[in-house]
Amino acid sequence: MGKTQRLDFASSGSNRVPLLNNKEANNGDGPVTDLEHGDAVQAANVGYCRILSLAKPDAGKIVIATIALLIASTTSILIPKFGGTIIDIVSREIRTPEQQAEAWEAVKNTILEILLIVVVGSLCTALRAWLFSSASERVVARLRKNLFAHLIHQEIAFYDVTRTGELLSRLSEDTQIIKNAATTNLSEALRNVTTAFIGIGFMFSSSWKLTLLALVVVPVISVAVKKFGRYLRELSHATQAAAAVAASIAEESFGAIRTVRSFAQEGHTISNYSEKVDETLKLGLRQARVVGLFFGGLNAASMLSVIVVVIYGAYLTITGSLTAGALTSFILYSLTVGSSISSLSGLYTTAMKAAGASRRVFQLLDRVSAMPQAGNKCPAGSVPLYLLTFFSFPLPYYMLWS
Repeated sequence: MGKTQRLDFASSGSNRVPLLNNKEANNGDGPVTDLEHGDAVQAANVGYCRILSLAKPDAGKIVIATIALLIASTTSILIPKFGGTIIDIVSREIRTPEQQAEAWEAVKNTILEILLIVVVGSLCTALRAWLFSSASERVVARLRKNLFAHLIHQEIAFYDVTRTGELLSRLSEDTQIIKNAATTNLSEALRNVTTAFIGIGFMFSSSWKLTLLALVVVPVISVAVKKFGRYLRELSHATQAAAAVAASIAEESFGAIRTVRSFAQEGHTISNYSEKVDETLKLGLRQARVVGLFFGGLNAASMLSVIVVVIYGAYLTITGSLTAGALTSFILYSLTVGSSISSLSGLYTTAMKAAGASRRVFQLLDRVSAMPQAGNKCPAGSVPLYLLTFFSFPLPYYMLWS
């Protein structure tokens, strides 16, 4: 007779018993499967490009939104230029009434141009936000439908070793993170990239010396962001996995509440869930600490760069190489570009979080069922009632003698 296995309620609820024993699972005769090793089978492609490919059906709307984004970014970066023009107008020598009237007319024309730019930029911003938001909702709906349909066709053994709560967490939380990365974050990234490049162009037109001085810190920041993103992606994957385990414990406990009460396992269930929540909390706190240190260092580097640029710009203005209006415009440009680069760093960290969260989702989407689907045809026609007359239900023993 085969060996019997005793159910141990004191064991951790985070691990499932594999369908095969260790000897059968590790005999090396077949490929590694997720039925014995969880997520050991990696997805074919979990890069950020695959996340972006989810928005391919909405490419037309995204193109229109991108054009609106370019217009909005251009209009926003033009405002510092007109601000510097106003400063140059009011800072020149104005003595006669004719000069005052001429200066005031120039200021009014500049203000009207600024108002026109603001109106056009606001309309394009509204169009961009609407199109990208609608595309993001379609992306998450499409992803959830595809993932649910794919999971439904998996073999029963897959559900024996995979927690229902984990699958629900992937369908709800992870898909939401992927949605933001595929559309909303893409919109913000394009806006910041466009603003940064246009701003750098205007900075070169104002003073190429100050521009080169301001861009010295960019390579250092780029290397730091790349290394930080890789670490954050792995940490995000671990955090999402721990959160999925905690959600699965809660879902199974609620679904089997009668069993929990029957065996008086309330304390063990609470302890098991609290343990997984604490594990998720530790990972989240580590992630928060790393993000805080990174953005603190990034802000310090950016501010030091701005201070150096302002000091050198003041020197150029004193020596007559740069006007006060040009220096003001350059400072506004540098602040705008610095803000865009900082936002890009934040979006990069968000993209790495999405890449970590999407790993398990794409692994599930790439999983091939070990058992092909069969029996999907329903019987046609009807069964006459007279064919069922041979059925009879036996009477209970005590009724036969009554």
